[in-house]
Amino acid sequence: MKVSTDALAAHLAALAQAWDDTIVDQPGMLLQLIGELAAVQRRIDALRVAVAGELADLSAAHRGGEAMARRAGHARPGSYLAELWQISVAEATRLCEVGLATRQRTALDGSLLPARYPAVGEAIAAGSVGVEAAVVIVRELDLAAPFCSAEARLAGERLLVEHAPGLTVKQVHGVARQVRDRLDEDGAESRDVIRRQRRALSWVTQSDGMVRLVWVMPPETAGLVRAGIDQLVGEQLRAARDAAPAALGDTGFVDSDDRTMPHRRADAAEDLFRRAVNCTCGAGGGGGGPLVTVIVRMSLDQLITGLGTAQIDGIDAGISATTARRLAADANIIPVVLGGAGEVLDLGRSRRLFSPAQRQALAERYGGCAFPACAHPPSYTEAHHLQWWCSGGVTDLDNGIPLCSFHHHRIHDDSWEIVMRDRVPYFIPPPWIDPDQTPRRGGKLVNLAWSG
Repeated sequence: MKVSTDALAAHLAALAQAWDDTIVDQPGMLLQLIGELAAVQRRIDALRVAVAGELADLSAAHRGGEAMARRAGHARPGSYLAELWQISVAEATRLCEVGLATRQRTALDGSLLPARYPAVGEAIAAGSVGVEAAVVIVRELDLAAPFCSAEARLAGERLLVEHAPGLTVKQVHGVARQVRDRLDEDGAESRDVIRRQRRALSWVTQSDGMVRLVWVMPPETAGLVRAGIDQLVGEQLRAARDAAPAALGDTGFVDSDDRTMPHRRADAAEDLFRRAVNCTCGAGGGGGGPLVTVIVRMSLDQLITGLGTAQIDGIDAGISATTARRLAADANIIPVVLGGAGEVLDLGRSRRLFSPAQRQALAERYGGCAFPACAHPPSYTEAHHLQWWCSGGVTDLDNGIPLCSFHHHRIHDDSWEIVMRDRVPYFIPPPWIDPDQTPRRGGKLVNLAWSG
């Protein structure tokens, strides 16, 4: 064992020297070193798994007071190994589990029995499967073991070991779950019932006023939600890619949408929910008003000046009066304007809000969000007052324009201006986006003939 340790130490010293000799402008050498370190790590992991399995076997409960971990003051081998190697108990436990699953077993008469998962053990020793992937394979097959034959389980093991090399741990998990489901087809329905019973949705107000939504959903719900969000995000990315050359040739600028993918998914989820709550089909399937009403409370001075804060019913954190004024354009937002003594001065007068007929007319006129190069359809838009209602603007078609939630925010928060020329909207960016503030033509291409 000493010779083997010395050889390993010499190899590691050589790799360390190679790293000292590696410079930034030698990417080929760096990649070679990364590959060699990965191979060494796999060999070390194979030894760790073997040693952890031996320790776990010597610490088995049937050994009683002679169990190695118990004699060292530990109830489980995982915690003992974590202390010896200074790793987390979770990691040590995983090593013990895989070690036990891939080592030969001893029968009551002292004879040796084959390992539960010999193919996994061989793959770890060969360096073709890492420890984390092996943990996934062992756990998923253990879950299926009570419901399938030993031959079927070994066939599933061989299949997973064959496909695991080259896959990420997440991908291995997905394939392993598919194999488990095939091995335990009768249990699929009961698992669905259990998952359905565990569904939950809650929200937590964070210290900065943001609200974190925690949504635990079964696979069928997750598939529906993800498909809807991914479709919207994909449409936006394709539309932006297709519109960029035309916008560059027309105005000399391309709209700089620098949202990250989490931002895009969050906006898409908001759009989907807004579309659902804007539905005027009524809770019973018949006609009627929107399904959801949001009440925003603020003073008259705050509404007029845009200064101060407003409060949304049911939400702890306040919002700026500027955001509240933007929300006032939404047909499902009722701004409650309070006087100095708290009395209600105004409760969303009907002339402030665009009617469903007006929204439909705006949809016919613009075909969707009017912001340049935006591909959102009419069902994802909000009616925006060109001249803000609090500044004397009226709620009629000539003073309305449809904007998606993202671009509605940009107009209000980033100080964009909108001007109409021959019934065609032009969007003027703030100086920090374009110092020349060159107007950018909005609306859809389908409106070119109409706008003349």
